[in-house]
Amino acid sequence: MNLMKTRLIPVLLALALIFSLAGCGVSSAPAMPAESAPSPSSVQEAPASSEAASPVDSGPAEAPADDGVIRATEEELDLSVRHAEGMNGMVASASPIASKVGVTILERGGNAVDAAVAVAYALGMVESNASGVGGDGYMLVYDANSGKSTFLDYKGEAPAAFTLEFLNEHRGVKGYKQTGYSAVVPGFVAGMEKANELFGTMSMAELLQPAIDYAEKGVPVTPFMAHVYVDYYKTLMKYPETEATFLNDGFPYNEGELFTNQNYANVLKRIAAEGKDAFYTGEIAQSIVDSLAEHDGVMTLQDLANFRVEVREPVSTTYRGYRVVSAPPGAGGAAVIEALNMAEHFDVHSMGHNTPETLHMWAEILKLSAVDRYHYIGDPDYTDPSGMYGITTKSYAADRVKLVNMERVLGKPKYGKVEEVEGAHTTHVSIIDQWGNMVAMTNTVSDFFGCGITVKDCGFFMNNGSFNFSGVYKANQPRPGQKVRSSISPTLIFSPNGSPLATFGTPGGSRIPGTVTQIVSNIVDFGMDMQDAIDAPRIYQNYNDGLYIEGHMDPETIYTMKLKGHQVIERGKLDYFFGGVQGVKIDPETGELHGAADPRRDGKALGY
Repeated sequence: MNLMKTRLIPVLLALALIFSLAGCGVSSAPAMPAESAPSPSSVQEAPASSEAASPVDSGPAEAPADDGVIRATEEELDLSVRHAEGMNGMVASASPIASKVGVTILERGGNAVDAAVAVAYALGMVESNASGVGGDGYMLVYDANSGKSTFLDYKGEAPAAFTLEFLNEHRGVKGYKQTGYSAVVPGFVAGMEKANELFGTMSMAELLQPAIDYAEKGVPVTPFMAHVYVDYYKTLMKYPETEATFLNDGFPYNEGELFTNQNYANVLKRIAAEGKDAFYTGEIAQSIVDSLAEHDGVMTLQDLANFRVEVREPVSTTYRGYRVVSAPPGAGGAAVIEALNMAEHFDVHSMGHNTPETLHMWAEILKLSAVDRYHYIGDPDYTDPSGMYGITTKSYAADRVKLVNMERVLGKPKYGKVEEVEGAHTTHVSIIDQWGNMVAMTNTVSDFFGCGITVKDCGFFMNNGSFNFSGVYKANQPRPGQKVRSSISPTLIFSPNGSPLATFGTPGGSRIPGTVTQIVSNIVDFGMDMQDAIDAPRIYQNYNDGLYIEGHMDPETIYTMKLKGHQVIERGKLDYFFGGVQGVKIDPETGELHGAADPRRDGKALGY
């Protein structure tokens, strides 16, 4: 009876939420070198006590300690502490289980990229709503030996049939984000293999094994994931294969239950043994195409076979003497660079942290950088680069910042004019290894659980990134094989003397560039350590919307912002609407690594 009640409560809550929202549209190393599957998923109850307590009462389920699976200790799973210190290696990710995988790889002699690949695959299992093989992303790598930063772009590409005409015809159709045609060609698998090829020291089989173990033997459902299962119950119920894979006999998983996924383990084994070709050609590719086609998908085997990973130069600027390196077009780093270049025209430290004056400045700056990003940024292989790189120059920022009036609120701005310059729902991982190599990596499936379509007999769902293309902004209009624009902005900071200082990034859609910009300011302008920089309340300002302010901002400040004329929209305290920053900062005096994770989600930093 206790078990039945435990399972019915979240379902009833989910149904109540669905019906209440139905009318309002809410879906809420040394140097780096150049079997037959059972049912799609199954559940194992947490071990019961002699009093037959419910799974929630008995705590997180644990597999036997000698089964070879990397397991986090109770202390490492404790989310009342998000930060960590260490001298040899540090991993900050959206899950303590995934962070444990990364630290273990570092302890075994792997470098930062080895750890990043292993963590990325582990997150695809333990935080499967936000990333995985059906998605895509970016990785920013700093090689300590060469002193060079390299950017890997494995963002999803438009299927050949997903044209501008197709986009305009289907955008706005009821439920369009949960259809087969909403998926772009996923780049995750190719991206991880390219990172391993360029920078890795361990085999892909070694790096995938932790995720395979979790898929076969199970991971305990965290409080945040239990909440997500309830919030997205309607999405998970829509398609039978998804229901069978990600629900427990039609019910959302409870906190502490073990989630397993044998079909997914089988896919990972194929990738580990055969490489990316096992995913982009053959049986898995055919299953992707067929599963999407059942729901009006347009992706073909040729689209999958044609996928490319691009190696690009990141964008950078100096901010008060610190060098900030971020994601190039078509990711969101150019908007971060533009915003920082404008902020440099103000004495932010003297203005004070999160004072009305400072928040007004950020709101106006973020409006301007946002409208420029929408207008200019797209896949640089398909779009004129002059505008994309033009917005990152100091001279452009000096001109744009003239529009910021500290006495009044700027209305909806227009994009700026650039000079020709030679020459984008999610999870983030930050890692520094014992050799000083750094990784900032952000992966996504677009919305939580993507398009909601689980690939038949494969245990993973596909993204819904195609509707991040634009029917209005020419730079981001879809063409066959074009990579979709993104706000994602993995970022590195270097001290004025050139030494590495920090690596960080965040999920959060269009809120990403503004969040990253505020973290840079917290560190540089106010000298915060990484955890304080992450915990501090944030704002979000797009170019055509109100000013979103997080709930733990000072009430008098919020009131003053309203008096200034801002259309303030108040959100909750530590609201995951504002992202989930994961970061690592180096103490410049001692060299100690300070890892930090966002309390807005399940993040945890671990080091040694």
